[in-house]
Amino acid sequence: MSIQLDVKLDKKSLGHFLLYHNYARPAGVIGIIISLAAVVALCVRLDFWTTTQRGILVVLALLFTVLQPMMLLWKGKKQLQMEEFQEPFHYVFDEKGVVISQKEQKQEFTWKEIRRIVYRREAVYVYMSTVSAFVLPRTQCGGQFEALVAMMKEHREK
Repeated sequence: MSIQLDVKLDKKSLGHFLLYHNYARPAGVIGIIISLAAVVALCVRLDFWTTTQRGILVVLALLFTVLQPMMLLWKGKKQLQMEEFQEPFHYVFDEKGVVISQKEQKQEFTWKEIRRIVYRREAVYVYMSTVSAFVLPRTQCGGQFEALVAMMKEHREK
């Protein structure tokens, strides 16, 4: 049995992945904690801080909760404008692994070469390294999303 998909990433799918990838790691969690601590410090002791200190706390509060997500989404938008994202990627999943092709380029990976798979409600993220993954949005799986997830779970548990 094989599952074939043609996926052309869109802004929403890539944005979800970038936000997940950033905030699911320890550095992302620490960033959120810093921003929340800055908000608490501002609210609890507003009269204690000088104007400069308040400004720094406001920046810290916004840095990981507003500014960084906006920068990540902007980065994703720019990435989608690159030539390699203009054509869909063709994926073939079977008993051996996955074959990814686009135009004349082709890469094959066995199930053992896949570093990690993250199952989300709206997509599956297949990590080939700690920082690179391919994104398979549910909306582009043509009704095969559940079968794809089942196949991945079956082969990753072996």
